[in-house]
Amino acid sequence: MPKLLPHEDPLRRCLKVHEWPQVDQLAWGPLFEPGDLLDGTAGLGHHWSEDTRQKYRKGYGRWLTFLITRGIYEDHLAPEDRVTQEAVSAYIVQLTLEVASWTVWGRLAELLAVCKAMAPSADWSWLNRAVRRLEARGQDTKDKHTRLRPASQIAAWAYQELDQILKAPPVRFAETQFRDALLVGLLIACPTMRLGNLTRIEIGRHLLTLKGRYELRFQGFEMKARKPIEIPVPERLAPYIDYYMVQVRPLLLNGADSDRLWITQYGQPMRCKTIYSSISLATKRAFGRAINPHLFRDCAVTSVAIEDPKHIGIAAQILGHTDPRTTERHYIQAQQLHACRTLGQSLKELRAQLQPAGEKTKWRMR
Repeated sequence: MPKLLPHEDPLRRCLKVHEWPQVDQLAWGPLFEPGDLLDGTAGLGHHWSEDTRQKYRKGYGRWLTFLITRGIYEDHLAPEDRVTQEAVSAYIVQLTLEVASWTVWGRLAELLAVCKAMAPSADWSWLNRAVRRLEARGQDTKDKHTRLRPASQIAAWAYQELDQILKAPPVRFAETQFRDALLVGLLIACPTMRLGNLTRIEIGRHLLTLKGRYELRFQGFEMKARKPIEIPVPERLAPYIDYYMVQVRPLLLNGADSDRLWITQYGQPMRCKTIYSSISLATKRAFGRAINPHLFRDCAVTSVAIEDPKHIGIAAQILGHTDPRTTERHYIQAQQLHACRTLGQSLKELRAQLQPAGEKTKWRMR
């Protein structure tokens, strides 16, 4: 019997809201009431972006799956009353058997966020401590550092790929290859965008043409930091965007109509997971290791920290950080990465200098 994928396994599903028990649906809905923040009538999740809302929905949906499949869901209790230390401990054990430690931390952090919103007056200090401990000991099994590349290297690959496609004879899937290379080039040039922003770019609303150049604009509610931004697109990318808009995009649409910038080969607007996969596959083909969209932000700030450390202050503006400690963590990470690479290269050169010529020849012949 073939092994089920995570999203196919009923024991690992993140239940959607309409699949939740009624008591949980009734607790979830009021979180997004617009109301008024000053008089306390606004829901505590009203400020969440759409991406954040979906992330927390998945986290809470996974928690419900655990309770229901374990037979410990009690519908007479309020949602927050089911979040006990005993139940959460069992939940952590179950998750640990299924996913990486970093994902375990993420699921608990999502549950904590929903609990705080549903029951803000309850004491969640114990759950907060558990989340912090999981974060402290979590190991990123995807080995982020080895996948980072200088921003200039990623951009150079994108331009080279775009040029090669333009010069080569028409081949099958050339349109999607051009689109994917342009996705990579635009994201590394404008890393303030997150995956959700990149996905939802609409022509005339987010992507604007001003005096022969392109600019990206997003309103505050569309950004994680809740602040509107304007991002100038590098002039070097403009000819490729022009070509995509005039030649490639109409072929992808194949008669369909959409304001979205990014279109699938089937004529539909691309979704987040499709763009995530397209960028990951393109960068894996280019560099041997996939660089997912979120890592583009790390690549950008790492490049600034290593190549121009005097101006590391601009990283906060590039990434849209409101907390300087976030930028500082990126800076420290970049310096550590650079130090490790420099040390590795120095040791390699030292070994080459100390190794006798005869041994070098003998080693090469093995």
